[in-house]
Amino acid sequence: MLYADSSALLRAYFRDEDDHESLRRLLLESGELVVTSELARVELASAVRSASDAGRIRDRTALERRIEANYGPGGPLILLELDRLTVLPTAHRLVREHRLRTLDAIHLAVALEDARTLADGAAVVLVTRDADQAAAARALGLAVA
Repeated sequence: MLYADSSALLRAYFRDEDDHESLRRLLLESGELVVTSELARVELASAVRSASDAGRIRDRTALERRIEANYGPGGPLILLELDRLTVLPTAHRLVREHRLRTLDAIHLAVALEDARTLADGAAVVLVTRDADQAAAARALGLAVA
């Protein structure tokens, strides 16, 4: 199972980003089970808005529709509902023990708590482009791509 952080998802959607092609193939076209936190939906909507305002994308509505469709039935991405009772205490611990920003810690906590449970013993690979988040994930026993 792949857990996609927003830093990787953004690159999968924005053609002008580094690693766009490889992340698009891995996260959106590979057929692998790809999960992310419902927070990614908010982060991506914000990124699309910013990219549109900056003139980086031509058709904001089309990209928003494509992203939303990818979360829908049969889409390549599964949104995990944020379970604040388990995730927030774990994220709190993570920011105290590792050099992480708030949302990066929450994503990592979802990968550790919810994605691992869903994977039922199978490996969970964190797909991120954030160096601090990747280092923390490795220290906690997650594979990183």
